[in-house]
Amino acid sequence: MKLNLMIKAIIGIACLSVLSSRGTGPPVTVTVHLLDEQVLGDSSELDRSKFFNVHSSYTGGALTEADLEQLKALHVGFGRAFDGPFSGHQMGTPYPDTETIKARAPGVIARAKADPLFAYRTPRRIVTSEARATFNMEDDPAAMARYASDVLEYNYEDDFRPDFYSPISIPFVAAGRYGEDQAAVRARMTEVIAEIGKEIDRRGLSTQVIGYTSAWPMMHFWDFGHWESRMKMFMDVAGPHIDAIDFLFMDATHTQQAGSRRSGSRVEALMDLVETYGSMKWGKPKPFAISEYGDVSSGWPEGDTYSPARASAELNSYNHFLFSLLGRQDRLLIAVPFITTKSPWYYNNPKNQGQPFSADLWRPDPESMVDGKPTRFLETEKMEFYRLWRDVKGQRVHTGSSDPDISAFAFADGADAFICLNNFEDKQRDVSIQLPDGLPEIKSVELKRMYIPKQQAVLYTNKKVASLPSHLVMQPHETIVLHVTYSAPLVPQRSVKTTIYYSSSYLQPIVADQNISFHINGVNANESSTGTLRIGLAREHDLSKTPRLTINGQPVEFPNDWMGSDQANRKGGFFGAMPVPLPAGLIRTDNEINLTFPDDGGRVSTVVLEVYSAPF
Repeated sequence: MKLNLMIKAIIGIACLSVLSSRGTGPPVTVTVHLLDEQVLGDSSELDRSKFFNVHSSYTGGALTEADLEQLKALHVGFGRAFDGPFSGHQMGTPYPDTETIKARAPGVIARAKADPLFAYRTPRRIVTSEARATFNMEDDPAAMARYASDVLEYNYEDDFRPDFYSPISIPFVAAGRYGEDQAAVRARMTEVIAEIGKEIDRRGLSTQVIGYTSAWPMMHFWDFGHWESRMKMFMDVAGPHIDAIDFLFMDATHTQQAGSRRSGSRVEALMDLVETYGSMKWGKPKPFAISEYGDVSSGWPEGDTYSPARASAELNSYNHFLFSLLGRQDRLLIAVPFITTKSPWYYNNPKNQGQPFSADLWRPDPESMVDGKPTRFLETEKMEFYRLWRDVKGQRVHTGSSDPDISAFAFADGADAFICLNNFEDKQRDVSIQLPDGLPEIKSVELKRMYIPKQQAVLYTNKKVASLPSHLVMQPHETIVLHVTYSAPLVPQRSVKTTIYYSSSYLQPIVADQNISFHINGVNANESSTGTLRIGLAREHDLSKTPRLTINGQPVEFPNDWMGSDQANRKGGFFGAMPVPLPAGLIRTDNEINLTFPDDGGRVSTVVLEVYSAPF
């Protein structure tokens, strides 16, 4: 064990040595405007509770007070758990009537309060139930809504009633269990969720209903037939009665094959599609709630048997999805990385021989087994994700990157600054960091790096360095957090407001040499406003991704680059959002965007305008 730790430390030092080596591809410039506060929506404050959670409840199996204190010290919240209303009644009709639930409620509440871990309760979590515990085709959706709402109203006191309720976990994936007409099953599932949303709203409960919990979203399949028959249908029927659109965002990496990732441009295009349609339908989009984000890694020779490498496999994906979500804080209620705590249901199963569930933070110590049950636990490598992000907080500051594959966010908290970088590429990249003049003297710099070599354990390093590096070489898919402490507080000199605008049309078909027009009107911008135009494309892999582009009559270079991979190994062609930086002076109150492609096929799914404006 000590030898393994020594080897990891040596490799980690070698990883740090790339500060002075060279990466591949053109150098990337990241500009961090530490004195420019960036406002998203009506706030610039990083809301950690939206991003850094664990997929568990405080009552999760085998958790101890020491475990919960450790999560608290890492500033980690909860989460998501399968303890929704239908978890206590899985038999369908007849549901207990309201008077029965009221009569039972004091006992239910008393038992919850008697739990020695009750002090760690939080309402900020998602409750849900699997389809088999919730749904059948025979029961009346209104009766199901009455029952679920009774449980949420009477079985909780106001200060620990859950904030979020996902009535059916990944319902459409399970539609095949309920008959051959899956469209009819999806329609009935949607009706159930809509009725629950209506009833909870009617009662004025604080719980927000989210849905439909889309897993493995492939909205562009069948020329967006998947979108039409699933998410759009759900938004049309249940959308008015729910509070947020719920997704599971998961990569699907393989140890031997090229990565199969949804993170990066694909998930950006997916969220833009949902937001654009929501804006067209309701005037502004519903926010997102991400029930899970991460990876389902496969191809391991040992299956899901624990090893440091196997436990590290999903870490890249947590960071990739996180960097897409950080930019949408104003349109996000909660996001939960698929990191569980302890899973007795898994490691106590004799066939699993005491192995942890692959998403767990803690694993049974093999040397502690008594009668086949663990008496002691060890951390898995997934804990490093929370250590990497533990201290990041403060006011968002304006950042820019010359390459979409290197994503950057930064935050300032008094005299502390946190500069966060993520490499979406499969190769090393040179990154230079540019800061404004006039900053206070630097007192200290802490450099955190998370790098997962393919099929190896995570190399997580946390080291004080002599000075703030102006140049870094980022390893493939690496994440870096620089914690810089200055001698005096960083006082913002101006506030940069970020505002999102959506086009009035979407899903436009592409015909060779024919102009496609989009309009984005009512934009609040001045001559100094800059921005990013994000254009969603769905095309076969061999078709052009670089159309001719004009904005308000001015030709604009269309960059042949986007966040993440070229998706060449993914079925269904390319689906991704292409960011086009816009200089000052180009954005108007009413904007016309024109695109012309040299070949037929596919669609322009969305055109979204992100405007950065600062008063002068």
